[in-house]
Amino acid sequence: MNDRILWIDVARGISILAMITFHFAFDLMYFGLAKSDLIYQPDWRLFERIIASSFLYIAGLSLFITHSSTINWKSFIRRYGATAVCAVLISLVTFILFKTDMIRFGILHAISVSGLIGLLLLKLNTASLILLTVLIFAFNLLVQKPIEGHYLLQWLIYTTETPNSLDYRPIMPWIAPFILGMASYKPFQKWGILKASRTVIHRELSILSWLGRNSLILYLLHQPILFAGFFLFLKLN
Repeated sequence: MNDRILWIDVARGISILAMITFHFAFDLMYFGLAKSDLIYQPDWRLFERIIASSFLYIAGLSLFITHSSTINWKSFIRRYGATAVCAVLISLVTFILFKTDMIRFGILHAISVSGLIGLLLLKLNTASLILLTVLIFAFNLLVQKPIEGHYLLQWLIYTTETPNSLDYRPIMPWIAPFILGMASYKPFQKWGILKASRTVIHRELSILSWLGRNSLILYLLHQPILFAGFFLFLKLN
């Protein structure tokens, strides 16, 4: 705990709260307690994209913090292996619940694959990483989608055969915020904002930090808890 960077844990904790808020809105819609197109409104869609981008950005920054000097394979396999296993679990559970709308390549899948790709980019300097981010954003804006492509390419980019999904984050363009997070490492290090926190923190920050440190388990558990709560509420009413 003492050698963790407080503001990163807090930022991840805020992202978790934002994600729970979004999924609560989805559940209201799913259970017929809100209008059927609630989360498809422009403001909610923007909110969703900001949340996903924040998770990927923090993951990219964290990757560079941990592996900038040399790749710590034990740490990488433990962290990204757990994320990959949870991604598969999410796919299985959503298949059972939502069938054809299952999550095939969502945020956890994107983080897992981006981590593998990120290992190949660790030797790039800040300018190169920023340029790569800009090129991915430009590609995403200029190339009309869906592109002609096979179903199996859906992890990479939105194709004509990509089925509908509750959460879809193909590598193009969602690796962009991950790479931007990597690009932030050296400037942040130079500015001295990547120092570990060793001081007593306020209760509110401590709660957010705890949420950030336990973000993966909270991601897995929050929807089952929300679903159970909505079932109970509807049953009692």
